[in-house]
Amino acid sequence: MLPWLVVLTVAAVYGSRWLPAVGVDAPWLALVPAAARDHPRPGVEEADGRLAPAVIPATPATSYAFLATQQDSTGATVPVAWSPCRPIHVVVDPTGAPADLADQVRAATAEIAAASGLTFVDDGLVVEPADPDRPAFLPDRYGDRWAPVLVRFTDAATVPSLAGTVVGVGGPQSVADSRGRRYHVTGVVYLDTDLLQPGLTTTDWPSVLRHELAHLVGLDHVEDPTQLMNPVATVSTFAAGDLAGLAALGQGACAPGV
Repeated sequence: MLPWLVVLTVAAVYGSRWLPAVGVDAPWLALVPAAARDHPRPGVEEADGRLAPAVIPATPATSYAFLATQQDSTGATVPVAWSPCRPIHVVVDPTGAPADLADQVRAATAEIAAASGLTFVDDGLVVEPADPDRPAFLPDRYGDRWAPVLVRFTDAATVPSLAGTVVGVGGPQSVADSRGRRYHVTGVVYLDTDLLQPGLTTTDWPSVLRHELAHLVGLDHVEDPTQLMNPVATVSTFAAGDLAGLAALGQGACAPGV
């Protein structure tokens, strides 16, 4: 079972799951069939440099927090982040969802891309059940690469951390290279079907989607009620602190070894 970290009124963090340090930058792995591995060939789609420029926030702010940090090669503390040198692939399962779920996901990931300098790729619609223990590598379904991020609606019977008043969970799964440095490589966003029942909640589900996608990128909750990453989601759009945190998360290192 994944370590679900927080259960809060509106949204929760899908535990930032640490996968083993598998040393996937060994070049001989390309000769091993995908079915015999628990991770993909290293460096799939990894470019020599950033795919998009880094972002400098228009308004400096400090109301943000990261799900996880680590030390870089200089000894500085930096957030665990996605590689800015490869795209983040996203799939949407529309089962039980509003007709505009895919459009809302594209809009929200475009906002996060603009704020972070990360690149998202829409891999379209799929039929994939929600799984609290979803593997990061699904070669039979997605080929020899890290599984794309899955976004879908589900319920507490399937994802127990949606029980009670929680209406969304989201977050990354991360892997270490042979040097022990971690990078986010996939993740999920699960929205509670309770969001779609009139009168059961006053929360706008696209706002919950944005909140959970920000967890996916690596933002944690903050106490500041003016930020979207406040756990009770009292605002519907990214504020200055959220944007500053997203910009910082977009300045991670390339990850050719994972």
